[in-house]
Amino acid sequence: VVTKWHNAFSEEVKRYAKPESVTEQQVFSEVYHSLIHSPALDTLLNLEHTYALTIEDLIQQRDKDLEYLDDRQREEMEDAMKNAGTKYTDAQVNQLAQRHIDNSQLISGKWSSELSNLRDTQKREFREWVLKVHEDTQSPSKSTSYLNRVRALSSSLPEAEENERGPNTIRMEESFTIHLGAQMKTTHNLRLLCTDILDLCRHKTHTVGGMVIPQPQRLQTAMSLYSNDLCALIMMVDNRLNSYTGLKRDFSKVCEQSTDFHFPDLEQQFAIIEQELALANEHRQQHKHSEDADKVSLKSSSSTSSEEKNKNLRSGDFYLTKHSNLSEVHVVFHLVADDSIKQSDISSRHPVILSIRNIIKLCFRYDINTITIPLLLFNEMTEEMTIPWCQKRVELMFKCVKGFMMEMAAYGGYKSRTIQFLVPPGISEDVFSGISSMLTNIFRLSNPLVVKSS
Repeated sequence: VVTKWHNAFSEEVKRYAKPESVTEQQVFSEVYHSLIHSPALDTLLNLEHTYALTIEDLIQQRDKDLEYLDDRQREEMEDAMKNAGTKYTDAQVNQLAQRHIDNSQLISGKWSSELSNLRDTQKREFREWVLKVHEDTQSPSKSTSYLNRVRALSSSLPEAEENERGPNTIRMEESFTIHLGAQMKTTHNLRLLCTDILDLCRHKTHTVGGMVIPQPQRLQTAMSLYSNDLCALIMMVDNRLNSYTGLKRDFSKVCEQSTDFHFPDLEQQFAIIEQELALANEHRQQHKHSEDADKVSLKSSSSTSSEEKNKNLRSGDFYLTKHSNLSEVHVVFHLVADDSIKQSDISSRHPVILSIRNIIKLCFRYDINTITIPLLLFNEMTEEMTIPWCQKRVELMFKCVKGFMMEMAAYGGYKSRTIQFLVPPGISEDVFSGISSMLTNIFRLSNPLVVKSS
């Protein structure tokens, strides 16, 4: 009995609880947050940019090496196929194909190892530099040393390349301020934009005085990394947990362009998610007969036991990854969808729609104040997206998101949020204008009251 009381007090009462040990990650996050809000801001970001250039150079070398290997192997295989039966036997052709596979795996493994070692080195050096600069700032006697560190690094920053001086691409976008609620009104910002979803992830540099500096969006993302003002993005993906095809592969390439100094890289996060997925599928199998409305997006349809064992994702499932090296995003929600979303008559009870509700719920709970939602539930335009199809999908999404925001206000208080509705590039200006008009009809805009004096 005494032991049970002791455990109850130590686990439930803060006064008797054991003090939590501060981890190195917590120390580093606090130090980084203080430095990013100090005069060392530009130097920190330019240090990250310098490291990114080194990674980019190594990736270019890797791509050239692999391209040369592919060309050589293709020529060898073409020659073997032309001379099969005369110069080469079937067994020799099979041996050649196996040797090509082994060589490709060997070279790819070599470059992966080099990139991994370089990222580990950069992460270690970056953390050491951040901690040392912070230590210098805390000691008045070392303030000169701190200034020298910042100036020395700033003087060694790269100059701009010619292709970095070009104008930015212009994208269609409109912004609105809305009110939600009847009595206790909350104000939110809505933005409708037409761009490639990866443009929110790619780094775009520009120059001031011939010096490469990050864009303002990147500055804001870095300054809010350890804050209660995070940014998220919903990305539509298939049911395979990998980064080998389509948009997932392109997103992976964007992530690998620079070292993430705060979170594990994308492949490591996928490995962790895969382990958790096995447990989630087991839990889903055990409770598939007792699901309620709040969990439908996690258990959207029945599946066989073999699918559970194979760790399959289903339509409506989502997983998230964390990033510090993307341009305008801290968190990416990877939302699984199947061909059913191509239908024009999906309802608000569709697993993907219900998952968006749960994602918005997470955003309201965990200080993600800006979220980008693919308005058509597609990452790119397709042939079946006629004007009536787009209008029907847009109306459904606007009404559902409005309802979800009003429902979730209880979780996040009355804090202002920013919802970005993303439409794929390639949509016409007329359709974009029609979507904008539909938004103003469904949401209550915050229009100023003009009083004329007589």
